[in-house]
Amino acid sequence: MKESTKEKIKAFRKTRIYSFVIILVAIAACILIGMGIAFYQHANNPTDEGSKYLRAFIMQDYNTMYKMVDKDTSKISKEKFIEKMRSLRQTYQIDSYDIGKVESKDGSQYITMTCTNDQTKEKKDFIVYFSKHGFFNPTYLVDLSKVNEDQQMIANENQDTLGKSADAVVSRYYTAVKNNDKKCDDILSLFKNKNRVKKKVRASVKKTNKTLTKGSQKKKVKRYVVKDININSIKKDFIYDAKKKQFTVTYSYNYKYKSATNISLSNSYVFKKKGKRKAIMTLTYDFDGDKVSLVDFKMIDKKK
Repeated sequence: MKESTKEKIKAFRKTRIYSFVIILVAIAACILIGMGIAFYQHANNPTDEGSKYLRAFIMQDYNTMYKMVDKDTSKISKEKFIEKMRSLRQTYQIDSYDIGKVESKDGSQYITMTCTNDQTKEKKDFIVYFSKHGFFNPTYLVDLSKVNEDQQMIANENQDTLGKSADAVVSRYYTAVKNNDKKCDDILSLFKNKNRVKKKVRASVKKTNKTLTKGSQKKKVKRYVVKDININSIKKDFIYDAKKKQFTVTYSYNYKYKSATNISLSNSYVFKKKGKRKAIMTLTYDFDGDKVSLVDFKMIDKKK
């Protein structure tokens, strides 16, 4: 009898029905594993919490924001929190916004909301950090220990002064580039100590000019002249370091340029070239509590 049962099982394993059942089991297992992975990834992603917190900030719903704060990372009272958030909100002009994806830094997850002033086209970031409680199906709360709101508010309170100064630096920088100004005195006059940065500024202007006026072997052009520079997609970030008593303004933007050869007595032809580039200018300011002073400069310029 036992032998008969074994033989029947062996015979069943050779049938198409058995193969079909195995395939169904394998498919079901894959589906379950996939659903498990998808659930885990969704559960371990604070996008929903971040979106809720950021939208509450836009709507000035500070009670909802406070409910989402991890009280273990900050003992701030509700009244003090609302006071800080209300002051911070006044420094943001939010006509439109974009909520980014979850990112990680130093073991912490965070989401950045980029706020845009539609009139000036200026952009400003609002960052939310999270603390994670639990593993498989965790709870996410807002971690205030990662951001110093007082420092952020100081930066925001001075952003008009800093923004205008940064605009002036960028404007004069590209005027020097267009004019191939080797001394760059107009830009350097904006710095507290021009001797400290003159080599750096002059080298950067020279490098940018050389990039935009580089000749063409194909057209037998040794050198072009910059005719036009159009800056767009400007984004300014303001950070205050209380320990150093310094502001850092990161001025990110794209620009288009047009260069051409000059007409001479021996050459009536005009050769032209144009291009797109992406640049980040980082400016450092000292702050004595009342006045900001431009003290340092850094430039990154790449082909877009």
